[in-house]
Amino acid sequence: MTQYFKNSIFLLFACLAIISCEREPGSGDSGSGEKDYKYFLLSALGSWPNTVHYMTATNDLSKGEMDITKEGDEINSKGTYSYIVKNGFIYNYKTDQGIFKKFKYTQDRLTTVKEVPFTYISDISSYIWVDNNTLVLIGETGDGQHIRYTVFNASDLSIIRQGEIEGFESFPNDYNFYTVGSVTYMDGNIYLQYSFRNGKWLTPEYYNLAVIDYKTFKVKHSVSDNRSSGVANGSPYFKTAFRKDNEAFYYACFPRIGAGTSKISLFRVLKGATSPDPGYQINLTDLLGNKTLETMIDYIGNNKMVVLYRDPTLGNTYNGRYAIIDIETRQLVRVLDELPGDEPYEQGAFVQDKKLYIAVNASKGGNYVWIYDLQTDKITKGMKLPDNISGFARFDKFYD
Repeated sequence: MTQYFKNSIFLLFACLAIISCEREPGSGDSGSGEKDYKYFLLSALGSWPNTVHYMTATNDLSKGEMDITKEGDEINSKGTYSYIVKNGFIYNYKTDQGIFKKFKYTQDRLTTVKEVPFTYISDISSYIWVDNNTLVLIGETGDGQHIRYTVFNASDLSIIRQGEIEGFESFPNDYNFYTVGSVTYMDGNIYLQYSFRNGKWLTPEYYNLAVIDYKTFKVKHSVSDNRSSGVANGSPYFKTAFRKDNEAFYYACFPRIGAGTSKISLFRVLKGATSPDPGYQINLTDLLGNKTLETMIDYIGNNKMVVLYRDPTLGNTYNGRYAIIDIETRQLVRVLDELPGDEPYEQGAFVQDKKLYIAVNASKGGNYVWIYDLQTDKITKGMKLPDNISGFARFDKFYD
C-alpha cells in the first residue's frame, strides 16, 4: 500500500512537471491540424551542421500565424529538405540510407506514404515532371564519370525505366568529370544544361546544352556556349531556371571561377531548337548594379521574372532584395523595396496565379509573408511567421 502511495505521488508530480513545461518546437499533438494543406514552410534553427528544421503548413497565407512552439513537425530525422513537391506530396532521396521516399504532410505531421530502395545515382542533380505522375531524376554516378536517369511512377514509386544518358560530348583535356545543371521537358525532348569539371571543381570557360530524346534518352544534339561558364543548379534545394508557357526554357549560369565576382547571365533555348538562342542574354549582375545574386529566380507571368540579390547598402546581413525583371525587354522593372531586408536561406519564395509569395526573415519588425500582386503592382503583408530563426529553408505550395 505504501509503495502504491509513493508511486501515485511520483506520477502526480511527473504529470504536473510535464504540464508546466514550455512546449518545444514541433511538439504539437499528433492528429491536430488539417488533413490537407496548400502551403508549407521549413524554418531552420541553429547553425550548420547542427541545424534543425521544422515544418509548418497552412491553407491561407493572407492572415493568421505560424507558431513552431504550438504546431508543426521536426523533419531532420525523416530525410533531407531537398524536396520535390507535386500534387500534395513530397518526394525525397535519402542518400545516406539509399531510400527514395514519398511523404504527405497531414494533421501537422510529415508522414511516410511509400519508400523504396534506391541507389542508382549518387544524388539528385536535376529533375523534371513529364506529366503529373511521371517524375524523372537525373544525377551522376559516384565517380562523376556518367550521367544517369531514373523514371518513376509517382503514385507507387515503381521504376518505369532507368539507364545512362548516351551521347554527351567527350571529356576535354584536364576535365574528367561531369557536372549537371538545370533541365526541362518540352514536347518529347529533354533540354539539359551540363558542363565538365576537374578534381578541384573548376570548369572550362563554356557550358553545354544537350537536347535528349525522351523515348530513348540518347543525346540528339549537344553544343557548347562560350558566353558563360558554369551551370544553373538543378538540385531541388534551389530554383535557378524556369520554363515559360511551354515555349522556352530560361536558365542562369553561375560560374565557379571567380565565384562571387563573376557576372551571372540568363540564357534561353526555344522549344524545338537544337541550341541556345544566340541573340538572347541578360547580364543580371550588370542589370542590378553589379550586386551579388543568390540562387533563386522564378517566372511570375506576363513576361516578368523575380530575382533575389544582396544589397550591401542595407548592411552585411539582412540585405536580401527582390527585383522584378522583364524577360522580353530585358530591363529592370522595379525593386520590391517596400519589403524589409531579408536574410535568405535557400528557397524562400514561390509563385502562384501571378502572385509572388515571399517569406522574409527580417532583422526587426518580425517575420511575415509578403505578397506581391503582379496585376496590381501592389504588396501586402500576410501571415505572421516564426521569429528568431536562422532562416526559411523552403517556402512553397503543395499544389501547382
